[in-house]
Amino acid sequence: MSFNIRNIREISNDPLTKFTNSLAKKLSVFLNKQETDKLEGKEDIYSDGQDIDTVLRFNTCNSSQYFGFLTQYFPPTEPDLDKVKLWIKGDNTGNNVNDISGFSNTGTLFGDPVIIDGTPFDYGIHWGGCKSLALKFNRPTSILENAEYINVPDVSMLRVNGIATGISYFIRFRIHDLANQGSRERTLFEKIDDSTPNDAAIATISSDGRIKFYLKRAGTWYRKQTATSTIVAGTVFEVWLTYANSGNTVHIYVNNVDKSLTDPGSDPTLHTTLTNHDLSIFRLGAGSTGGYTYGDFYDIEIMREKVVSATEVGYHYTNKWTIANIPYGAVMISNYWATYVPTPVPTFTTASFTGTSFTR
Repeated sequence: MSFNIRNIREISNDPLTKFTNSLAKKLSVFLNKQETDKLEGKEDIYSDGQDIDTVLRFNTCNSSQYFGFLTQYFPPTEPDLDKVKLWIKGDNTGNNVNDISGFSNTGTLFGDPVIIDGTPFDYGIHWGGCKSLALKFNRPTSILENAEYINVPDVSMLRVNGIATGISYFIRFRIHDLANQGSRERTLFEKIDDSTPNDAAIATISSDGRIKFYLKRAGTWYRKQTATSTIVAGTVFEVWLTYANSGNTVHIYVNNVDKSLTDPGSDPTLHTTLTNHDLSIFRLGAGSTGGYTYGDFYDIEIMREKVVSATEVGYHYTNKWTIANIPYGAVMISNYWATYVPTPVPTFTTASFTGTSFTR
């Protein structure tokens, strides 16, 4: 079948041109009918193709940066190609989200999350426009509500199993609904390392706003929760969860506050398909039907064999990027920083040019 795409609109008010265009349309219809009549069954023209769903989105989150060459920039600690094993940001849609740690632990996006302006959170790298981006998961208006999450394939560098010093998790998010989903608490992330499982980690948020962190090592659960309600809907939170082998010590830092912790009193509910050891973000793992988080995802970071200190948590909370001691807005970010040039100090002032300022 053949048709001319130019015929879908009028291209001129000239009578002759309009007449020619009309004839072209009629010819296209005639030729299409001829081709269709050659088919043994006219329904074949439809049944030969495979139905697919296609979406085209146009995002308008624009940003700008002015370099006055007055800021001195410093290189961050992360990515270090050592302790930082995973670093995913919620700044793009598609099939995958890249791991910027350098270890290529690429995540797969499921469902139909959408890019949003992450305001009021500000990374400190833009002067104007959109100051941050996030991915909104499981919004009620989505046809795939409670089916949206990130999946990261299982690799040894993301496991609790085998750690000699400890492990740290960072996640930045904004939740929109604290109520249990599918009878499960909203899940920030979950991973098991084996099918028993003997080693695992999971972080959830209770309906009253407590953060719960469970880590299982060598068959023993270490369970902690914030002693009081901590998370509220509609607010961006930056959370560090750390575990140290020495003393089996757990810390939960929320917006740079080392929270008082208690024991939640029971072991967590894990996903049901125990042969699947992948990392799930914003839901329980494979086989489970609950625990999906309706919220905005900004970042997640896993540091293996690194127990982030309270001081480092403070540095990160200040500059929003790294556990290195760098001021806000002075972290070197690829494609966002410029060379520092000191402002020249004038040698002379108007007061210098007086009769007593010079000698002969």
